[in-house]
Amino acid sequence: MERLQFKKNNIICDALFTYHDDDTNKDYIIYTDNLINKDNKINIYYSLYKKDKDSINLINIKDINDKEICLELVKEYLSSIKNN
Repeated sequence: MERLQFKKNNIICDALFTYHDDDTNKDYIIYTDNLINKDNKINIYYSLYKKDKDSINLINIKDINDKEICLELVKEYLSSIKNN
């Protein structure tokens, strides 16, 4: 799998995974800046995104349904890495 990196606020971020929803035709990205927060856990973020050949453009999530989709994706991801 291709490693997907991009900069956000001059910090290099790594995509943990992407997800395309066929029902909404939207692309979601779950990513990290690889920094540790005050709870001693790695930061994980989510966003809508558009990718062109040279860059990734993050789009803030405003729709509660999109947010719920991403929260469920993060929950499933965290569960899967705990079980491995």
